[in-house]
Amino acid sequence: MDQALYAARDESSSRLGFFRRLGFGVGDFGINIFWNTTNLFAMFFYTDVIGLSNIASGTIIFGAMLWDAVTDPVAGYLIGRTNSRLGKFRPYLLLGALPLGISFWLMFSIPEAGVGAMVAYAFGSQLLFRTCYTVVSVPYSSLSASMTSDADERSRLAVHRMVFATAAGVVVAGLTRAGADALGAGDLALGFERIATIYAGLGLVAILLCGTVVREPARPLEAPRPPSLKQTFAGLRGNSAFLYAFAIIVVGMSGMTVANKGVLYYLKYNLDAEDMTGLVLVSVAVSLMIFVPLWGVLAQRFGKRRVWLAGTVISICSTFLLFINPVQQVGVVTPLFVLGAIGGAAHYFSIWAIIPDTVEFGEWKTGVRIDAIIFGAVSFAQKLSLGFATLLAGLLLDAFGYIANQPQTATALFGIKALVSLVPLATGLICLPLVIKFPLDRVLHGQIVRDIADRQPRNQGT
Repeated sequence: MDQALYAARDESSSRLGFFRRLGFGVGDFGINIFWNTTNLFAMFFYTDVIGLSNIASGTIIFGAMLWDAVTDPVAGYLIGRTNSRLGKFRPYLLLGALPLGISFWLMFSIPEAGVGAMVAYAFGSQLLFRTCYTVVSVPYSSLSASMTSDADERSRLAVHRMVFATAAGVVVAGLTRAGADALGAGDLALGFERIATIYAGLGLVAILLCGTVVREPARPLEAPRPPSLKQTFAGLRGNSAFLYAFAIIVVGMSGMTVANKGVLYYLKYNLDAEDMTGLVLVSVAVSLMIFVPLWGVLAQRFGKRRVWLAGTVISICSTFLLFINPVQQVGVVTPLFVLGAIGGAAHYFSIWAIIPDTVEFGEWKTGVRIDAIIFGAVSFAQKLSLGFATLLAGLLLDAFGYIANQPQTATALFGIKALVSLVPLATGLICLPLVIKFPLDRVLHGQIVRDIADRQPRNQGT
């Protein structure tokens, strides 16, 4: 058993082939078809398509996020205790893809009924979708820490997954609004239902392909005893690198999410350019796709933390320029959105390149390896920020007097502009010192991996 354990750890440290990295990346295309559509269009669908109030729409999504507060850590804990012939994480991709696709379709297939019935259906379908999403997304993200412990190889994995994730963003940005119009033939609700059907099929195929291609390191027949609940909490508390990352994700993604929610309203009302929505969103998504690999190259040269810091500074500059910009025209505003996407690309890359490294940091500090729990907590952080930000966006729209599908007052137009500029500017300024103080860099991580490897033979004999 000792030799098997040592071989498993050695295999996990080796370089991965291009085919395996590609297969891993494809999975994030499927996951982000679901994530980006929900993030960009769910609230707009509720308010401007089926006619729910701003507060009801924000509360539905926020309530679903509170449900994630339960399901994400629980899923991480249960997944961490899995030991099957197919591995710890792959079975959840293979078995969870179909329920995820169905639940996504249900979320955009709200039948005509009274307001109370539609709110109840919307909330129930949100809960179902969030649960299915957790079952797939947590083990998918956890694969990056399991497949290799090499920091540079994890950067390559992060690049592959983010290229496919941003490709999904291009598809969602470019096709959703125009596709819903075309497929609905005048019935926008029907159009969203049909486009959701197409996306559900694409996401299902991508996730199944990932689960089929990716391989996890061989596991011993007699697996080590998983950590107890007490050890798990101690492992999280003692992992300062993860706690910093968790805080940056919650704060930073809250600002980004509010901005994402505001973009559709900003284009429709402030710029009077709803017909340009697809072009603007595609410009942003393509910028993300182009700059993620570039940030990955820079990370291998200068380190992930410096890339994260550079992206944060660029995001702060772009939102400040957007706020002070006096020219409300698409041709002027789109380059500022693109500049923000360049900074956002560094942020997204850094999250998924650094989080696997915090797994070893925690193991080094506490002696407990809790990879699935950490990725479950990251998933919770994302969804917490999404839920909080959506509720905040709804409250701010109401506070500034926004009324759907009506001419907006000057106060409402200022409020919409604040969503895409002031809010992410404030969260970027909060994140900046946290990124500066982040305690893990490439040199320290390399030492940590060597220290853990040196401990392994001694631990195996106990």
